[in-house]
Amino acid sequence: MNLNLLKRTRLYKGYQQYEVADGIGISRQTYNSKENGKSSFNIDELIRIVIFLNLTFNEVNEIFFDNAIAK
Repeated sequence: MNLNLLKRTRLYKGYQQYEVADGIGISRQTYNSKENGKSSFNIDELIRIVIFLNLTFNEVNEIFFDNAIAK
């Protein structure tokens, strides 16, 4: 998982951490901890982030799977 790219993508799309956290149903503190690698996102949170940030397949592959999914 490329958390730096997740952060850059979030900022590029114009969102602060608290907005994403609120949009996916977790606290800002929890989101901050996860985006900074102190704890992990669960699969439900990942799905909600993908939907909330409207990520493309390529973005999902690069951010969450380190380009491991064959294109």
